[in-house]
Amino acid sequence: MEKVEQRSIRKGKFLREQVYRGLKEKILNGTLPPNKRLIEEKIASEMKTSRTPVREAMQKLEKEGLIRKLPRGGFTISNITLDDIEEVFGLRAILEGYAAALATARATEEDIKSLEEIVAKQEECKAKDGAEQEMIALNTEFHDRLYRAAKSIRLYTIINDLTDSIYRFRSIIFKYPDMIDISIKDHKDMIELMKDKKSSKVETLVRRHIIRGRNLIKKRLKKNGNFLGVTKRRGDRG
Repeated sequence: MEKVEQRSIRKGKFLREQVYRGLKEKILNGTLPPNKRLIEEKIASEMKTSRTPVREAMQKLEKEGLIRKLPRGGFTISNITLDDIEEVFGLRAILEGYAAALATARATEEDIKSLEEIVAKQEECKAKDGAEQEMIALNTEFHDRLYRAAKSIRLYTIINDLTDSIYRFRSIIFKYPDMIDISIKDHKDMIELMKDKKSSKVETLVRRHIIRGRNLIKKRLKKNGNFLGVTKRRGDRG
């Protein structure tokens, strides 16, 4: 009897995690857009599970700020505010610029080689049709590897806390023409500067790389302010 209960608990945790990861991925890649209402019964039916793991997954997503409760019950995908955009990219520019400078001073030959291998994969990927999500994943991998090379667990942890917000924005940035080529060029330039141990120049390049992304998103907002469910400030409802 005890073994049956343990199997049941493990199965429940697995289902909750599966639902949680599935919903989170759809939120981050934009499949579930901001302000879209989430219906427990529909999600449970689509994922072929009961409502319990769906409810538990949604509670976890609410704690992470990716969804919010509606006044009359239920949940909706959280919108993104202009404050969020300024804050996330401002923090990224400072933290990631500093991490890149540290990485330049501390990177090993293996670190550099790993970065070059990721860039090579990016160049292969850009020749494929419909490989946007793969390119975003490789871009994320490049930055992750770069910041690991800083050899600072505390700094890496702080940057990693922003990962979900960053990923959500990257799916927008890479829709711009030529952004893939620009991103790859920036990555190559970062590597060459790292080889020459030019920390301050790498830091400047990384900050410029990040601010460019912020400006592209703000430019897109001027054309279509609702594409992210954007509001002017926190607390506004999109």
